[in-house]
Amino acid sequence: MKKILLLALLAIGMSARGQITLEHVYDTASTRCIGIPNQLMIINFAVSGERYVNINRWAKKINIYSMNHSLVKSISYDTFPQSTNFPLILYISEKLFSTDNKISFMYWYMQCDSVSSSAFLRIYNEDGVLLFKADSLTPLESSGTAMPNNSIYNTTYGTKMILEYYCYSSKTKVYSLPGTLSASVAEANINLLAQSKISNPYPNPTNNTTNIDYTLPPGINEGEIVFYNLQGAEVKRFKVDKTFSTLLVSTTDIAAGTYLYQLQTSVQSSEGKKMVVIK
Repeated sequence: MKKILLLALLAIGMSARGQITLEHVYDTASTRCIGIPNQLMIINFAVSGERYVNINRWAKKINIYSMNHSLVKSISYDTFPQSTNFPLILYISEKLFSTDNKISFMYWYMQCDSVSSSAFLRIYNEDGVLLFKADSLTPLESSGTAMPNNSIYNTTYGTKMILEYYCYSSKTKVYSLPGTLSASVAEANINLLAQSKISNPYPNPTNNTTNIDYTLPPGINEGEIVFYNLQGAEVKRFKVDKTFSTLLVSTTDIAAGTYLYQLQTSVQSSEGKKMVVIK
């Protein structure tokens, strides 16, 4: 009898640990270390419904998968105008920018040299047809936060958790969860992302000093603003807190070039921003 009871307790313990289960592994190539992450997310399209969407900035592709993880569509933007570093893909949709059922998306990129930088905004459909263009404009969601950028999603196929290895891993994992994400938790996560901000540098380009405004997320009192070169090597790191909201950065000790930076805290990292140093 004791043996049966022990086996039953072991089975319950194994069941409890097994409630969060690995469902699928996606091949990705993360650029998160230099502040411009690839993204794997779930989007509920107006016509085709829920899909996994993987934006692979190394391969310059948007891959769309069904909820059983089979590839539905691959959209290449390799021939599109490219940024000095990486372009950003925003607002992926079926009905937002056109009335047909084709995937369309906002495409934002920058071109920088030693003395100036220019921004370009385009809207394309999946066939590469240009639907709209505007120059010298920056969308408010230039970080990519206009798209779902969460870790946990409630779907009609159950609750999914998407986790990416930090820094240059080639794997992103999808887990099935036993419960559901409550509305209050989801809203709290959205508010947290919205209230953790970092500005573009001013002036930019700079040859001496530049200013960066920042906002720490609620409940977080300290963070670090970290700078990387385009090869992903760290070049500067500053501790910041809520005493001030602006960081004055000297660039006299680094070489001319383009650098990326982000605000890092114990709960999240902000979007990546770009700083151009001239000599």
